[in-house]
Amino acid sequence: MLELAMNQFKGFSLIELLVVISIVGILAAVAIPSFALQIKQDRLVLNVNQLHSIYKFARSEAVKREREVTLAMSHNKWLVKVNVGAENEEILLEYKPTHSSISAIGLADMTISDTGSIIEGREFDITDNDNTTVDYRLSIYVSGQSLTEKKSSYL
Repeated sequence: MLELAMNQFKGFSLIELLVVISIVGILAAVAIPSFALQIKQDRLVLNVNQLHSIYKFARSEAVKREREVTLAMSHNKWLVKVNVGAENEEILLEYKPTHSSISAIGLADMTISDTGSIIEGREFDITDNDNTTVDYRLSIYVSGQSLTEKKSSYL
């Protein structure tokens, strides 16, 4: 009996190994497309949040400095500027899309008053021109308040 127990092999067979590898392969095949979509969506959300933060920063600077702050478009960047047109014009911050597929439609020059308000409300659509991801809209109201929301696919 003792001799029988010592002669048993320890480990796993080739068939067991192939079954485990097959299961892992099937799970990976299901997970990878979903993971790639999540990466694209996160890239878009990152840019939406950056753009919204740039606007909030510009508005807070206008109120803090008690003077107008300009958001100006320049070579696919949105620049936060003070003292525009003066010798001491200063760029405080800039937004540039993190990926070439990201675009902010309707992004234009805007001046924020010292009270934090703007002359005309604006809406910007942030998209990656991919139907598999959800696009976003940044709305800026005359009062200076702003809101980001998922853009409806049938607007």
